[in-house]
Amino acid sequence: MVIRLKDVEPLGRLLRLATPGAMAYAAVFPLVQVGLIAESTRLWRGGGYADGAWALLATSSLLPLHLRHVRYAAEGSRAPGGAWTLGALTVVVVAALPLGDLWLPTFHVIAVSALLVLRPRWSLPVVAAVVAVQVPLALLLDSEVQAAPSYYAVTVLWRSAAVFVPIWLVGAVRRLEEARQALADEAVVRERLRVDAELRGTLGAGLRSISTRGQQAMALVDGSRAPLEAELHGLVGEARRTLAQARQMINGYQHASLSAELDTAATLLTAAGIETQVVLPVEGVPDTADESLRSVLRADVARVLRDDTTGSCIITVTHRAGGVWVEVSAP
Repeated sequence: MVIRLKDVEPLGRLLRLATPGAMAYAAVFPLVQVGLIAESTRLWRGGGYADGAWALLATSSLLPLHLRHVRYAAEGSRAPGGAWTLGALTVVVVAALPLGDLWLPTFHVIAVSALLVLRPRWSLPVVAAVVAVQVPLALLLDSEVQAAPSYYAVTVLWRSAAVFVPIWLVGAVRRLEEARQALADEAVVRERLRVDAELRGTLGAGLRSISTRGQQAMALVDGSRAPLEAELHGLVGEARRTLAQARQMINGYQHASLSAELDTAATLLTAAGIETQVVLPVEGVPDTADESLRSVLRADVARVLRDDTTGSCIITVTHRAGGVWVEVSAP
């Protein structure tokens, strides 16, 4: 079954939405915890909404720092000065401990931020310490929750994993897309360098010969007429040959062979990390390809490069009643 790669949504559009989506997702747990503190204090402890207001104040202080770490991580990098902002965030979270044991799940923002801004050799011990400290804190705050030490330790652990993993995946996809684009750009640069070298080797040599003959003709202006005429005839002949080469080369670029188009497409896809196979008919391929056929091939290659789910593809060339047909398909 052949799948035509049409109507593939550009990855760039999804990545633009991924960063604000990750930030909104990271804000859910802290804001939900504020609501839990407010309602639990009012319903079970008769304290009104005072604790909820303090929890909201503390959350509004730590959340910008936390979301800054999330934004940079979703864009594939670490926040500059992240260790300092992580320290400030930790101070805010610890300072709000008088709110009681219901504040303990908010410690997950410390673990997530540590994973986002620190190297693994530092972040993993920080996460382990944040989870472990839930046991003495739950006992110190005299929590009414049954098996509070293990409950809060597990809560912080699973919240940290639930928030960190999607953000890390978004950042990884962005880094992979940047690497893919860099490889595709590198393939284009290599092709341009090849064309430049070809121009230098043909037209450049011809133009240098014309310049040399022109200088020799100028030197013979005051001399005898016969050598001057011979040099001028040679100059005109060299100019005509160079012009013919230029026209032939330009015509070749305008009407590139199908083999060259297929080689270029396979090079671009391979450079982007996509395993590419070219299947040719037994009859062979024509020397030239019309503009519509090249446009179809280039459009399909562009769609494959934009599709981050494609790891391999097959470029199939077939002879049909209307001529040659090129199809890019995912196995």
